[in-house]
Amino acid sequence: MTIDITRRHLIAGVAGAAALPLAARAQSRLPVPKPAGFPREPIEMTVVYPAGGGMDITARVVQRFVEKHSGERFLVNNRTGGAGLVGHTWLATQAPTDGHAVGVIANLVISDAARSQGRWTINDLDHIAHLNAEPLNLCVNAEGQYRSGGLRGLLDAARARPGTIRVANVVGGYYEYLIEQLEQASGSRFLKVPFQGGGPGITALLGNNVDLAFGFFGEISGHLAANRIVPVAVTGRQPSPFLQGVPTVNSVIGRDDANWGVSRWIAVPRAVPADRKAWLAAAFRAAVADPELVEEFRKLGAMPDPALDTPEKLNAAVQQMAEAERAYLIASGRAQR
Repeated sequence: MTIDITRRHLIAGVAGAAALPLAARAQSRLPVPKPAGFPREPIEMTVVYPAGGGMDITARVVQRFVEKHSGERFLVNNRTGGAGLVGHTWLATQAPTDGHAVGVIANLVISDAARSQGRWTINDLDHIAHLNAEPLNLCVNAEGQYRSGGLRGLLDAARARPGTIRVANVVGGYYEYLIEQLEQASGSRFLKVPFQGGGPGITALLGNNVDLAFGFFGEISGHLAANRIVPVAVTGRQPSPFLQGVPTVNSVIGRDDANWGVSRWIAVPRAVPADRKAWLAAAFRAAVADPELVEEFRKLGAMPDPALDTPEKLNAAVQQMAEAERAYLIASGRAQR
């Protein structure tokens, strides 16, 4: 699936949030009544990737603001394993259906549903509140041998010495798809080193244990400021407004479909009672509409999408993303028509 995260979308996210009425942005009382007796305990925000990665960072920022607007306790819990499959499977098949467990998930859930071999689908979850979206950044170590020459130089090396240039990979998702596109376009061959998420891959890059890693802005911003890593390209059809002068992958490899990025949202098991889903959706929408949270997202290189302001619109968008990813899986031979 290609997620086109462009400068226009990022700027639209800022403008859309700023355009919300002051009352809607500042209110602490939700427009949906809280269901009787709910919640009776802190609500778990499940993150299926390790602490310190883009998903975890987003969840912990959102946690503060959803508590502010709901007046209730929310706790972030990392349920990791299988590069996200363990946590996604728990959410879809084992999580309590009383509203006390929500997932902070992303479009990677779509590929994990395909990997579940029919145990569950994305329709076993109800997608209730969009959080933010951003492109993927390709980085090298600032002290490594590929610190100069950019992505083109790295691809040339991977073509000249196939199987020797190490790239951090998260199996079964768009990290893997992006590596495949790089190889197809350039004739290169990488040594793919598996990790549970993007954060551990960036850590490995810092230790010169891989030569190329992919990260979201929140995962790399501190290392950029410390001059420890160098961004060499960004996914999407337009350059990132947060990484001036860094080219797109498409412009380097001469394609137009290397647009993998992340869209993050809140999901709950479909069997959660409707009144609890409505209250949870309102709580997270109020949090995302808070201008202070919008600013926090901006610092992380991600922005909300004002167009996805209802569960119905979000669910429709998720279905569209799933259809697009299935088309890619078929085209790449990973799935049958």
